[in-house]
Amino acid sequence: MALSIEKVIHNLHFDRLFLDKISAVEEAQRKNLHGNGIPFHYIAVFKTLLCMNENAMNTRNISTNYEKIFGRHILQSSLSRTLSYLSETLNLCTYVDSQYSPDRRFTWLKLSTAGKKFQKHLIGSTDVDQVHAKEIRNVINIKQGVK
Repeated sequence: MALSIEKVIHNLHFDRLFLDKISAVEEAQRKNLHGNGIPFHYIAVFKTLLCMNENAMNTRNISTNYEKIFGRHILQSSLSRTLSYLSETLNLCTYVDSQYSPDRRFTWLKLSTAGKKFQKHLIGSTDVDQVHAKEIRNVINIKQGVK
């Protein structure tokens, strides 16, 4: 059970850090980017990217993997806007020309340094400090033995 709770903490910590990143950008730009609530689709697309091999990060594969993970289709236009936001606004990934495909119809990406740090948080690496773990741990109320 303790290991399962640690997995929950890593996942929630990742989400908190992602929302903190958005808040930092909002503060720097002095504008509210998400007045209507939590931008879950950005988190979902970014988590999809973090689960992929960088050599396969093109919009077609991202869309396919998003649907496999979350069970919902994402429109190409929504995916394009989301990837632009993750790249240009949050600097978590960058667009690149792929050496693996001469076909330029697909947009290829790779993780930025900040994106790779988020990946460590998602997988639960001990290389990263969990600054919000204590707060999250105090909130979690999962009883031992619950099945």
